[in-house]
Amino acid sequence: MRGRLFWKILLGFWLTFILMTQMLWVVFSFYGNRHEPLEREMVRQMAKLQVASAASVLQSGGLPALNAMTANWSETDKNHFSVLPATEIPQVTTESPDKALPAKGRGPEFYSRDVTAWVKGSDGQNYRISYDIDGLREVNQQGRASEGRHEILNIPIPMIWMGVLGGLFFSTLLAWNLTRPMRQLRAGFERVAQGDLSVRLLPVMRRRHDELTEVARDFDSMAERLKELVSAREQLLHDVSHELRSPLARLQLAIGLARQNPQNVANSLQRIEHESERLDKMIGELLALSRAENHNIADDDEYFDLHQLVAVVVNDARYEAQVPGVEILLQVSPQVDYTVKGNAELMRRAMDNIVRNALRFSAQGQQVKVVLSLIDKSYQIQVSDQGPGVEESKLSSIFDPFVRVQSALSGKGYGLGLAITRKVILAHGGQVEARNGEQGGLVIILRVPRWSAVE
Repeated sequence: MRGRLFWKILLGFWLTFILMTQMLWVVFSFYGNRHEPLEREMVRQMAKLQVASAASVLQSGGLPALNAMTANWSETDKNHFSVLPATEIPQVTTESPDKALPAKGRGPEFYSRDVTAWVKGSDGQNYRISYDIDGLREVNQQGRASEGRHEILNIPIPMIWMGVLGGLFFSTLLAWNLTRPMRQLRAGFERVAQGDLSVRLLPVMRRRHDELTEVARDFDSMAERLKELVSAREQLLHDVSHELRSPLARLQLAIGLARQNPQNVANSLQRIEHESERLDKMIGELLALSRAENHNIADDDEYFDLHQLVAVVVNDARYEAQVPGVEILLQVSPQVDYTVKGNAELMRRAMDNIVRNALRFSAQGQQVKVVLSLIDKSYQIQVSDQGPGVEESKLSSIFDPFVRVQSALSGKGYGLGLAITRKVILAHGGQVEARNGEQGGLVIILRVPRWSAVE
């Protein structure tokens, strides 16, 4: 069954169509009252021919010749044709076509009702010849009515039916064309609400080339984004479950060993403590990842100095780099205002993950270089190391959660640090890029939009 919108559009356009046709008819009727109708003009011309012929015959042959000519006329012409004696002949003996039309702006009462001529017959008698135009038109209209050709407001009944049916067809087609994409959109939203994120509307609405096509394109973008988010959540849940299984299994094993061997309780407790710390660290990173993903940076009114933040992270990393013997260098472009609007704590966490990642993949005697500069309208932080680098096929995935690069220098981790970094930078409206250095090692570039006081 059609929805209420369909019937509203149908009835609205149908009534509008009928009202417009009636208004047009009223306008044309009003305009026609100021000018002689075409039908009346045709009757007038025919009457002039009849009167002219009768006048010519009367002048040459008199009444007997005129009676002989009119004997062949139809009864209608005979009833509206008259010949009467006249005492005198006016100056205008035959109606002038110009006088047959009224002055501009006058009503139909100024039209002459008949065609008249004054002639002198062959017998010397003056005659007035007249043809009643309005009487002939009335007879013709009565004849059409007797044949079933009725009219309403001077409009033929068939024309009224054609207008009503034509308006109904046009309104139905237009209402169907407008409500059909609405039904498709509704069906698409129902499928999304039921969990079907594979539905796409643009292929079935592409040919419309109107605003509803843009709505369908936005709907497909929304469905695609929802599908990506759901897939990412499912993958994250799977990865978290997998990562939690190993430390929990080791915890259970340590508890079992403590129960079986009371003399080794100290070692078992130490193992339990170690696994608990690992679980706490992983849960903390998961919380940081969730915060970076769901935090709205636009709501933050915090402004901080990016140069100072990077310097603090580098100094902390230098303290830890003393044991492995890795040198960390910081290079900053001078005379640049590094003010950034956002969340300083999340940005510090992102920078710390990048620098620690470079430190973890560096061997003794190698360097980690951090370069802070202003390029165009963005601040760029480039962190490069001299480690083994990453395979080209895996560069695009190192920012995904729980993705770890296998290396003898990598140590232990959960693969969440770079994922947190990407989420934080994207939340600040920036970009993240990773590539292998020309002389080896990994280069990670962070770009953050420059804040301006004009904003």
